[in-house]
Amino acid sequence: MANIEFMHMGITVSDLDKMTAFYEKYLGFKAQRSTRFDEGFISDSPTLYRQPAGVYSDMRMLSSDFGVTLELFQFSNTEKSPPFEWPMTGYHHLAFKVESIPALYEQMIADGIEFFFPPKKRGASDAHWIFFKDPDGNMIELWD
Repeated sequence: MANIEFMHMGITVSDLDKMTAFYEKYLGFKAQRSTRFDEGFISDSPTLYRQPAGVYSDMRMLSSDFGVTLELFQFSNTEKSPPFEWPMTGYHHLAFKVESIPALYEQMIADGIEFFFPPKKRGASDAHWIFFKDPDGNMIELWD
């Protein structure tokens, strides 16, 4: 297959503004555009969205200077998912390379972000890696 290009990752969120602020503050994303998919749009594709009548979704595209785009959805009836576990199938986590994990870690800890463990060294190098949760509990991995 030729000419394949990654476009974006879609994530259903519980609070569009809160998640936008999180991804902007810590990972450098920028909100580009927002729209509302009204109940007619949602109900027009019942096998895709699987939502009852009357549900709508607000959507916001977030872009980055490093070529990744996130498409955030907040449905009018969004429910929080149970915590994801390693052995379950499905999308597991997002991973990003950042300039300095220790500096970002200190800022995020002060802001109450939940980490799975403090920064760990990767082998014999001075590089680090870490896992933490976004406000909805989605796992994110960082490398520096």
